[in-house]
Amino acid sequence: MEKIDFLIVGQGLAGSILAFELIKRGHTIAVIDPVIENTSSNKAAGLYNPITGRNLVKTWLADELFANLGKYYRQLESELDTTFHKSLPIYRPFHSTEELNDWMGKEKDEIYREYVSGVESSSIGLSGLQDYAGGLLIKNSGYVNLPGMLEAFRSYFLSLGVFHRENLSPAELEFGHEVIYKNIEAKKIIFCEGPRALDNHWWSALPFNLIRGEVINIKCNLPADKIYNRGVFMLPKDGCFRVGSTYDHDNLTYKPQQSGITELERRLKKLYTDTYEISSVSAGVRPTTNDRRPYIGWHPENKAVGIFNGFGTKGVSLVPYFSKLFVDSIEGKAKVHVEADVSRVF
Repeated sequence: MEKIDFLIVGQGLAGSILAFELIKRGHTIAVIDPVIENTSSNKAAGLYNPITGRNLVKTWLADELFANLGKYYRQLESELDTTFHKSLPIYRPFHSTEELNDWMGKEKDEIYREYVSGVESSSIGLSGLQDYAGGLLIKNSGYVNLPGMLEAFRSYFLSLGVFHRENLSPAELEFGHEVIYKNIEAKKIIFCEGPRALDNHWWSALPFNLIRGEVINIKCNLPADKIYNRGVFMLPKDGCFRVGSTYDHDNLTYKPQQSGITELERRLKKLYTDTYEISSVSAGVRPTTNDRRPYIGWHPENKAVGIFNGFGTKGVSLVPYFSKLFVDSIEGKAKVHVEADVSRVF
């Protein structure tokens, strides 16, 4: 019998980074994942952005999340001996001259200093880009190539002999003083399954709010030195721009829908009007929650059963911070953030 501290179920963004944090702290683990293409992490664009929403406000916990986020991913690349992260500024065209005037007053506000590199008061002159009123230049932003990062994590876990490529069979789980699964005896089990949590009887009652989103890859003539974002994001990657995303709560399939592609193109025309060529399309299902806060912690009826899930569209920025905080709480050094603790639901 293999004796470990934690059995991690799911090797997406959340499960990989949590497992890595546990290993770095000296805890013994095993990771179980079936390795399938259609997962929320594999389909996500991997964008991180500290200034979001139509009203352009700092995202939740921005100061805690973004202070060292780029440094975190660069260090991770070094430790995994690969590349998957790119820091890029975001150019967000203003909707109106009123919005421009508002930001001219905010530009030197201390609360935005770490996230705004400048305000353009007129168009930057790129053919087809709809920015007649200028735009906001956002820093401490970029993206993570999630499939590449997850593959690097998988190779690392395999090299340690802690990765098991399989679907967890709930019928083979036994709970006593320890958690027993096949030939593994763990002190605790933590589920990091993304949308699959709805099929997990321990966590299926949580108010998840799953969302399907389409992304189209296009070829166009915009320079690839920044991300463009208004209504849709245009993220330069591999010689194309990834354009996303839609929000569908009803048709939760990983198969792209023509209705979603049509909606994306309609919104894209408000940002970019030159010709472009669609090279591919994809769709994913994101594990968002009703209150837009993750679920972290332990089941009220069995403290050996944990969850680390519900990071939604902001997983790239949220997961590094909350993985450290969760392990801190496991070690008795801190408490899980009250807005993220799963006990709020119960």
